[in-house]
Amino acid sequence: MKGIFVALAVASLCACGGGGYGSTAPKNNNPPPGNTPTPSGGISVTNNAFSPGTKTVAVGATVQWSWNTCSNDPYNYGGQTCVAHSVTFDDGTTSPTQDQGTFNRMFTAAGTYNYHCSVHGAAMAGTITVQ
Repeated sequence: MKGIFVALAVASLCACGGGGYGSTAPKNNNPPPGNTPTPSGGISVTNNAFSPGTKTVAVGATVQWSWNTCSNDPYNYGGQTCVAHSVTFDDGTTSPTQDQGTFNRMFTAAGTYNYHCSVHGAAMAGTITVQ
């Protein structure tokens, strides 16, 4: 009787196998659908950074920030993770806190415009210089 239990235990362990993907997981090479292509001259909002962090534009220019904070599920289940950020200027102008999409601002006067992410503070900041 004891031998039957041992045989069942061994069979059960062998049948379980490794269900994890490990390093053999299929790769999802498609970009996450929540990311927005950054237009030429625009600024990409990525996780914990604005890229580029500093920009110089002419008076009357409109700058577009595009959210690129989404990443595909590394296990290829088809999901994605998007992180929320904002573009918040020292003068009070702000975008919504969002994880996808764009924000535009027209600069009508010369000067230096400092901005940051309301979620991450000074650790995620940028500057627009208008000439």
